[in-house]
Amino acid sequence: MWNKVQADGVWLPVADVLLVVEIVSLGSEGVDTVTKRNEYATVGIPQYWVVDQDQAQTVTMHRLDGDHYPVRASMPLARVLNTSPSEHDLG
Repeated sequence: MWNKVQADGVWLPVADVLLVVEIVSLGSEGVDTVTKRNEYATVGIPQYWVVDQDQAQTVTMHRLDGDHYPVRASMPLARVLNTSPSEHDLG
């Protein structure tokens, strides 16, 4: 999610990224949930959500605090899709 409209084929600065959603791939859980999370924190992306490939497709929402992402909430994807973005404080 970007905080500005993005034209086709144009990449905005990472500082304009408000949210990254990572879908955990089988076999690359460490990269998806540790390596990438650290990279996102380093560049200051305010929110990082992880979608697991469990039966509920659990979404774990993290909000940047300093240089790490503590968990703010965790819920099934169906619940996330039935709420408004304002309920998740996207900035």
